[in-house]
Parts: sequence; structure tokens; C-alpha cells
Amino acid sequence: MTPEAFHRIEQAFSVTLPDWYRRKIVDYPLAEPDDAFYSDEESIVRSNQELRRDGWFGFPWPREFFIIGDDGCGDYYFIVPCTGDKRIFIADHEGGPAPVFDKLGEMIVQAETIERHVSDTQEIIRDVAQIRERRRNKKWWQFWI
Repeated sequence: MTPEAFHRIEQAFSVTLPDWYRRKIVDYPLAEPDDAFYSDEESIVRSNQELRRDGWFGFPWPREFFIIGDDGCGDYYFIVPCTGDKRIFIADHEGGPAPVFDKLGEMIVQAETIERHVSDTQEIIRDVAQIRERRRNKKWWQFWI
């Protein structure tokens, strides 16, 4: 993303996006299997507008929570720029707490930092590649051994 795109996003939502987020998202996505975080202006704007307008599973979406991605199954990754907190949270619609700013301590933390998310994701991508390579070299009857 460009500095101009970040500026338009910040203007649209009256938010100052943290530098640690800006630096990482410029190099995103990491690889094809990792598309959890949005790396384009349109997706970021659309998701934040929709949740702020429509809410999330019957709950109003706090303006302090800024959507940065999703898992494709109704759960959203978000940050809380106004606090200086570097954690990446997830709004889990299958049993997570309601998204309430005053109860941020009860929210599910997806990663302590965006760097940790990137590191964990890269490890998963490497593991999957190794599994695929091992499977590629096996005969069909060896999969059950």
C-alpha cells in the first residue's frame, strides 16, 4: 500500500494507524496461503464501513476497533490504535466475547505483535510445504503407513 492509501484510510475513519502496522502491511501478503490480513485499501475500507454500519453478529462494532483482516469464516482480526497496544485481536463469532472496548482484556488475542503473527505464519507455510513434499515422494499406498 502507498502512503496516500494509508492517509485516505486514516481520514475516512478518523484514526491514526500505528507505524508497526504500516511497515508490515506494505510487504503483505507473505505468501498465497496467508491472506488473513488485508493488504489493499478497498478491503480495509469496505470491512470497517460494513462492521461500523451493520455491527457484528448482533453487536455494535466499537469505533476504537479497527479491522485489519478476517479468517474467511466470519471472524475478524482487529487492532486498537487509540491505545498503543500492539496486539492483534480476533472477534470470534463461535464463542468469543462480545466486542466491547471496555472489556478489551477479555478479547481473544490472535498474536502479541504483528511480527509474531508473521513469524508464526511463515512457520506454518514452511511446515505445509514440507508435508506436501513428503507426500509428493510417496506412493499412493504409503499414505497410510
